[in-house]
Amino acid sequence: MARKKIDTIVGLGYENKLTVQKSLPLFALWRSDLTLSEFKILDTYLSRIDSHKPEKRAIILEKGEIENALGIQKINNQDLKLRLKHLMGNVVEVPDKDEKKGFQFVTLFEEAEAEQDDDGLWNVKLECTQKAMKYFFNIENLGYLRYKLRCITSLTSRYTYIMFIYLEANRFRKSWEVPLEELKKILHCENEATYNEFRFFNVKILKKVQKEMHEKTECQYSYFPIKRGRSVKAIRFEVETLPKQYEAPEQLEMPGFTDSEPIFDVSQSEAERRDLYRDALAPYVVTDDQIDGLVQLARKHIDARGHFTGSDLDQQIYNYLLFAKRHAKTNARSEIKNIYRYLLPIIENNDIGW
Repeated sequence: MARKKIDTIVGLGYENKLTVQKSLPLFALWRSDLTLSEFKILDTYLSRIDSHKPEKRAIILEKGEIENALGIQKINNQDLKLRLKHLMGNVVEVPDKDEKKGFQFVTLFEEAEAEQDDDGLWNVKLECTQKAMKYFFNIENLGYLRYKLRCITSLTSRYTYIMFIYLEANRFRKSWEVPLEELKKILHCENEATYNEFRFFNVKILKKVQKEMHEKTECQYSYFPIKRGRSVKAIRFEVETLPKQYEAPEQLEMPGFTDSEPIFDVSQSEAERRDLYRDALAPYVVTDDQIDGLVQLARKHIDARGHFTGSDLDQQIYNYLLFAKRHAKTNARSEIKNIYRYLLPIIENNDIGW
């Protein structure tokens, strides 16, 4: 069979020019059992269609494009077959704001056809179902989320993918709280007994997700456990503004500094408080001695400003370090490779104007 002529795309490898435009009902698929690979294939499909041309809902992908989308070097034919079969067999519950009661199950794709051309190259044809078209095309009335395809192709954790989508959908809020149990439901781990204790949920999911996202995407954020009494009841997220190449200049202004809600309490050990101080400088890495040195310098300026003790003092130190990091990132003329060396003279001289 002669090789089918398809439009050359700049991406999957060229993903800078490929944008995913996802309707809010499809965004809500975090509730589904779709795997990370299936989410990536779905996003690849969304990045290739023209959302205003439903008559062209069938697209053709070369196997190499799927490999890039999945973030792997090579996929054998049997593995490709199994992934597509699983994707085709998935029936998902899609929330529809027009449906006042009940529920709706939809099959997203009606065809996944793989063919090998005369040169031995494999092409995969994907086509969404008629029923699902309203979630893929002319979606302005549904509301939608946009992000670069390359942001998700290298992710290896479903938790990170879902968190990325969640944070991007709420980026406009800049800072907000979500109940801890609701966040577990979003990440689809509310029934995992291991995560009943916050410390395990924090170490095994929240910290790992943040590390991967900071390393592989432009979505940079901080999170803070909010305690009610001695128990963590909510998480507050703060999403940083995007760099110039990803956002318009007017969105890059330094956000005004506001006092944040307490994240410290008297029951915490010195090591726990140090870790929270360290979180203020994330994603940069500092040693225990380095964070201790910066804390001492910050405290000198805070003591000169007013009398703070206990958790109030801890919170002021955290706020100072967070503001110092934002000041550094805004004024740095080149990439900051050693945040400790960069911040040391700034905090020592109180150049942030505290």
